[in-house]
Amino acid sequence: MRNILLALAFLGTLVLRAQGAISVIPGVPVNGVATTFVLSPTYPPTGAVVWDFGDQTPPLSGGTVATHVYPRTGSYLVRAVYPYASAIGLPATVQLPIRVADRLGPAAPFTIAMLRVRWDDGRTDVSVDQGFSPLVAYADLKFEGTGLLQAQWLVDGIPLGTFTQQLSFADTVTLDSRRAIPLPTTGLGEHWVTLRILSPQVTFQPPLIRYFVRVASGQEAPRIDAVSPETVRPGEEAELRVLGRNLDPRTTVSFGRDIAQVAPLRLTGPGEAVVRIFVAPTARAGSREAQASSRAGRSRGPARLRVIPPPPDVRAGLAEGQALPWQPMGPPQPALLRTLTAFFLLPHGEEGRTLFAPPAP
Repeated sequence: MRNILLALAFLGTLVLRAQGAISVIPGVPVNGVATTFVLSPTYPPTGAVVWDFGDQTPPLSGGTVATHVYPRTGSYLVRAVYPYASAIGLPATVQLPIRVADRLGPAAPFTIAMLRVRWDDGRTDVSVDQGFSPLVAYADLKFEGTGLLQAQWLVDGIPLGTFTQQLSFADTVTLDSRRAIPLPTTGLGEHWVTLRILSPQVTFQPPLIRYFVRVASGQEAPRIDAVSPETVRPGEEAELRVLGRNLDPRTTVSFGRDIAQVAPLRLTGPGEAVVRIFVAPTARAGSREAQASSRAGRSRGPARLRVIPPPPDVRAGLAEGQALPWQPMGPPQPALLRTLTAFFLLPHGEEGRTLFAPPAP
């Protein structure tokens, strides 16, 4: 009895050791297209390999490579049976489950469902030294269906090159700008990057990310840690006391498109300065993140400025028919006049930019 058990164990060991692997080309078979199967046995077969493709077609006797065309989509179990040198002479069987897809891809049309453009740390802005290389942008793209993507990386609206990539079977993919020419870092200042999708057509506006090229001096970008007062009202011109780092008279301070810096930064001490701003009458109530920029770079926060609603109309406290008390009107303040002129005559800046740059000292 013991000898019988040992013989069965030995037999099982031989069978397991003789098992191989089957690879398939292409990785996802499609119906109506020839699919190639390659058997990699543990030991060389001593006779013909019998292939069963699992679709009720007659088995095929041949070598370790076989080709088959599936007429329909579906799931199939491919088997390869072959003899190998052993004292017992039992054949070995190798199996591989596969899924055959439609030749034209999934039923869903090829569309781009989501596009996110970012830097490698996940942020949407970065500061780099002049001449830094390589600067790489990334795009996370979610798509439906199967098709050929055609797109361009753009810097300040200028294409860096057009590329194509095959996308299959509704997935998420990450692309990067290294397939185009390197992002330029020779021009100082602010630059904008996006991925323009040429095909398939998209109904949304591709997002923009920003990079700031600074002088390669090792100096850190300016930063604003606190402002006082912390609240302003629409239509108000205010003087803010600023606490921060790496501040200089050429530092530009911004709190969004509806709050303009109307005079250069005035230093009052180490890490302390005063800046004069004007809040547009149409500014909405809410919190704004402070931004500071200079030739050394750009930073956001941590200081914030809050716009609060304007006070109630003084007419609300007057009796019906009572006129407002007369108040003399002096000449307009020069800073306010410059701001209003810029607001109505000059193009508005983008989010995060002042309406106009302050004069150089």
